[in-house]
Amino acid sequence: MTDADVLYQEDGVSLRWLALPPLVALAALGTEAAIGGTVHWLAWPVVAVLAELLLGVQLLGGRTHVSVALTREALRCGVESVPLARIAEILPGYVPDDVRRKRGEPDPEAPPWTTAPTMGKLHGIPRRRYAVGLALTDGSVVQAWAKNDYALRDVLAPLLAH
Repeated sequence: MTDADVLYQEDGVSLRWLALPPLVALAALGTEAAIGGTVHWLAWPVVAVLAELLLGVQLLGGRTHVSVALTREALRCGVESVPLARIAEILPGYVPDDVRRKRGEPDPEAPPWTTAPTMGKLHGIPRRRYAVGLALTDGSVVQAWAKNDYALRDVLAPLLAH
């Protein structure tokens, strides 16, 4: 899949977070130097490298499991892809918006597809993502998801109209 083939994409997690450990280490070194006394020239870079490694693992997981990509051939949510030929229809949206943000007890007015399995081999919709119900050609229902579910619906709908 090349960038030209991608019609809709969410990267999952921003790589800008990788700038944080070195900046914190530089700030700590600067603070120690400004205050006077012992400056830990070796300790702060080591802490920054270790923090960078731990953060890198988290970001890799976020970019792998919380990313979305739509091409003319398939919809990928996390690590699971569904060919567009298997998607029969996009199910009606979950309205009102404020109900979507509730956690805890189920909403009695929620459409039945909100209890369907989630794409991406996940136990539920990732945080700050919203579900899009998809009916598949074999009669099953799944929940795709995106940060901007309306944009995903708008790009996906014309592809299924063929």
